[in-house]
Amino acid sequence: MSTSSRLVALPGLLLFALYAVLFASSANADPSGRVGYLSDSHGLVSYSPSGEDQWVNVVRNRPLIRGDRLWTDRDARAEFQVGSAAVRIDSNSSVEILDLDDRITQLQLTQGALGLNVRRLYRDQLVEIDTPLLAFTINGSGRYRIDVDPRYGTTTIVVWDGTGEVYGDNTHFSLRAGDTVRFYDEDLHDYRMYGLPREDNFDRYGLERDQRYQRAESLRYVDDDLVGYGDLDEYGSWSPVSGHGHVWFPSNISVNWAPFRDGHWAWQEPWGWTWVDNAPWGFAPSHYGRWISVKNRWGWVPGPRRTRPVYAPALVAFIGGSGWSLSLSLGGDASPIGWFPLGPREVYVPSYQVSRDYFTRINVNNTVVQNTTITNIYNNYYSSNRVDIDQVNYANRQMEQAVTVVPSSVFVNAQPVRSAAMRVDRKALSSGKTQRIAQIAPRSRSVIGSGELTKAHPAAEVFDRRVVARNAPPPAEAPFAQREQLLQKKPGRALEPAAAKTEQGHTTKRPKNVRVIGTQENAVDIRASESRNAGDSAQQQPLDRSVEPKRKPEPGKPGNDKQAVQQTQEQQAGKADSDSQAAQQQQDQKQQKQEQQQRKADNDRKAAQQQQEQDRQQRKADSDRQPAQQQEQQQRKADNDRKAAQQQQEQEQLQRKADSDQKAAQQHEQQQRKADNDRKAAQQQQEQEQLKRKADNDRQAAQQQEQQQRKADNDRKAAQQQQEQEQLQRKA
Repeated sequence: MSTSSRLVALPGLLLFALYAVLFASSANADPSGRVGYLSDSHGLVSYSPSGEDQWVNVVRNRPLIRGDRLWTDRDARAEFQVGSAAVRIDSNSSVEILDLDDRITQLQLTQGALGLNVRRLYRDQLVEIDTPLLAFTINGSGRYRIDVDPRYGTTTIVVWDGTGEVYGDNTHFSLRAGDTVRFYDEDLHDYRMYGLPREDNFDRYGLERDQRYQRAESLRYVDDDLVGYGDLDEYGSWSPVSGHGHVWFPSNISVNWAPFRDGHWAWQEPWGWTWVDNAPWGFAPSHYGRWISVKNRWGWVPGPRRTRPVYAPALVAFIGGSGWSLSLSLGGDASPIGWFPLGPREVYVPSYQVSRDYFTRINVNNTVVQNTTITNIYNNYYSSNRVDIDQVNYANRQMEQAVTVVPSSVFVNAQPVRSAAMRVDRKALSSGKTQRIAQIAPRSRSVIGSGELTKAHPAAEVFDRRVVARNAPPPAEAPFAQREQLLQKKPGRALEPAAAKTEQGHTTKRPKNVRVIGTQENAVDIRASESRNAGDSAQQQPLDRSVEPKRKPEPGKPGNDKQAVQQTQEQQAGKADSDSQAAQQQQDQKQQKQEQQQRKADNDRKAAQQQQEQDRQQRKADSDRQPAQQQEQQQRKADNDRKAAQQQQEQEQLQRKADSDQKAAQQHEQQQRKADNDRKAAQQQQEQEQLKRKADNDRQAAQQQEQQQRKADNDRKAAQQQQEQEQLQRKA
């Protein structure tokens, strides 16, 4: 390439680089498309919201996000889901969500037992469990259990199925199906391998939950990554609806029930106002898909099945405005707030800061909608930062039974909505403005939610224990009190990333109890380098959980001095018995030591040769694997492009069919309206003719009566005149 050509191309490259940086920055600012869902709990289970110190009773259907902490008390258990992974927590266990986004699920376990069943992970996804001794990572499907015993300082990992990697101080240890390994130190050198243990009650609890998900009929209509689908079968049924595919209808609901009416609102950043439903099935239909009314019956329409679901805090649009608030002032409350569920093919407009790509994904992954519609609404409302979205035609906006209105005090204080809902007629509803933001600033109670303060929580030192992490978690969330004033400046809007970082400047460092070891390029593979315990787990004795861990005595620990004194006394007694025998033993020991040193030198030399051979084979394997990897990447890209094209075609076909059905319905409705109008006009014409005939008859009767009256009057006058004449005649 010539110098002039390079100069011409340089501005283009700079512009491209700038665009890439801006796009990456925007994408990184997007909220996570995944959250945790507390799908089951037994006994006293408590949680502490991200950034807060209070512990409250766990609330079903409250989303679990980065920074949330969970504690299971004595004889308690809990389960939460993240995508296709199910995390089970045994009693007396502490778990914190260090990080949770589209790529990684990073959990901290400082005490207790954690069971994990990963049904599927995408190529870019990872699960990491951080404990006081080690970090355990999983990048594929499998079933695992991790036990942390703070009394003996041990971490035990059981791999029922799948593979994983353990990371310590400049070391790593590969695990495969059938392995059970107990680790005693951070460099992973001190460990012991066992066979698989006998399943206990906690293991059986996990297996029962797994069977529940595997047998779910709902998997025929939703993706496995859609958390909460396991509860739909028990509380409703699926039925086909023209133009919408299979729709889920809840059972045993009250007459005046509507979506987003039985529950409360909570504040979770970076999303903002988040709906927490009371129904045991209420998580998935509140945060994914759309709602439709079919013959006065509410049904939930899930998004396209073979796409990654994208979480939304509440798929609703709000109703508000100062004029509307004043017109509905009742009982001294001048600021009510209303909302209604979004219907199929309607665009969700987030109240929080997102990229253009996220705006598209959160809609096309949750409903069938044309890209043109998304683009128009993005350009006309979201990109211009408009609050009102009155020009958008929402189907459920015109339905009185679909709209829920409460005083703002109920909304902001996480109080039950159903008992406080206000009756608002159609005229009052039409006077309010449709908005994408509930313009109400959160309070401390909004963050804590509806849970009650509890005494069932761990001691402070439980979560303060230091853990080892391979991936650095994000900065810890600052307490709400430090963000409250900023949030009041723009009511209802979560802080943008730049403002959040400014407010949390003192927390930009990782938590103090997390020690990040990073990638460690020269880490030693313990399993490959040591053979004493790294054999086949099937040949090992099964782990007996009823036996407490035992470690070899270390210098300086209680009991070691007594043992040393006893050994010295025995040696002195042996020396007194026979000095010559001791001298001979000393000579034999010296010779044995020399032989051992020689054998060790030989073994070290062989190990070095084996290591060199392994390194050479590894380099050769890496070299051979590169072309295969490139080919595999190209194949994956082609497959993804083909799938994307197929999905686009399916969406377009569904959209065309929906448009055709909608057009036919509109034409039928127009014809019906015309027939109704014609019928009404004919009826009115008949009524008018009947009224006219009646009026004519009444008028004729009146005329006849008047004529008869005049005739009677004339006859009476004539008779009087006749009488007068006769009287005059007689007088004459």
